[in-house]
Amino acid sequence: MAEERITLAGKSDIERKEMIERIYINFPRLNHIKQQIEHCHFHSRIAAEPECLLITGYQGAGKTTTCRSYANRFRRESGRSGVRVPVIATAIPVPATTKSLVTKLLMALGDPAADRGTVVNQTLRLKHLLKACGVELIILDEFQHFIDRDSNLVLNTVSNWLKDLLNETNIPVVLAGMPYSDVILQANAQLERRFSLRLHLDPFGWETIEQQIEFRTFLAQVDQFLPLPKRSELQAEEMAYPLYFATNGIIGYVMKLLRTAARFAIERSLSCIDLSLLAEVYQERLASSAKDRPNPFRMGLDNLKEYSVASIQPSKGNTFNKVRITPRKSIMGNSLM
Repeated sequence: MAEERITLAGKSDIERKEMIERIYINFPRLNHIKQQIEHCHFHSRIAAEPECLLITGYQGAGKTTTCRSYANRFRRESGRSGVRVPVIATAIPVPATTKSLVTKLLMALGDPAADRGTVVNQTLRLKHLLKACGVELIILDEFQHFIDRDSNLVLNTVSNWLKDLLNETNIPVVLAGMPYSDVILQANAQLERRFSLRLHLDPFGWETIEQQIEFRTFLAQVDQFLPLPKRSELQAEEMAYPLYFATNGIIGYVMKLLRTAARFAIERSLSCIDLSLLAEVYQERLASSAKDRPNPFRMGLDNLKEYSVASIQPSKGNTFNKVRITPRKSIMGNSLM
């Protein structure tokens, strides 16, 4: 990597900062998620009905980045027969209504009048465009928005709309959301049946040797892609354990610390990231979320290991611990189960 780093160092500061923001590490747990997305995508071409996937995990677990990475493999193409869009990916809006969701999907397809018309007309237009553009997979992020923030009720109208879209188009759907998102499926038996494939993204761990190796290998890969003159040796225990302690292994926090530290290093003409720089970034970016914890980059490894790692949970907002699931009833009062 030495020759490559000399070349990288010759780039402008702006170019190097852009490289930092584009870093994406293909490590096994995220690769497994992408393989399952790929299975839903391509197996559904021959399956009796499309296979759908629910991906859950707290904020910063890597759900959005992984879904975006997969969708970016399938670019929009223009040809003689028109525009082809194999994969569309969008986030479910807040508030999640049928109108707002169908509008987002039309926007993802490039409809210039995405927000115009009634929901019925928009839905008909969407179905036509999905077929005309050859859409093979739909990815919807922020699935937890199907729960009303004020009432904690599952939004059955938009859930039923999604179920009908699945039934009528036979296009597989990948949903990504917070861990409690599965209660939305529990409220709709037909939708739940379609999403029998479910995966959960956990943070990195440190309790076992295997977990430490996984986390330190990930850090070594990040270090390889940092556009700095020297390796920062992030995988070394004296760097890796404070990084784990500071972030509780949540990939979003890890990358926030490292990207900011690398940017500071470029601005200050430093050759690599060190503990003092990480201490400064931690104090600025994460310390306010863990006021009862010391700055791990200023303690020394031996002193740090005397502390137990208290969990820094990502911002959950309303955790919906008491989400109310409305009965699955038809308008005639008969059970649809």
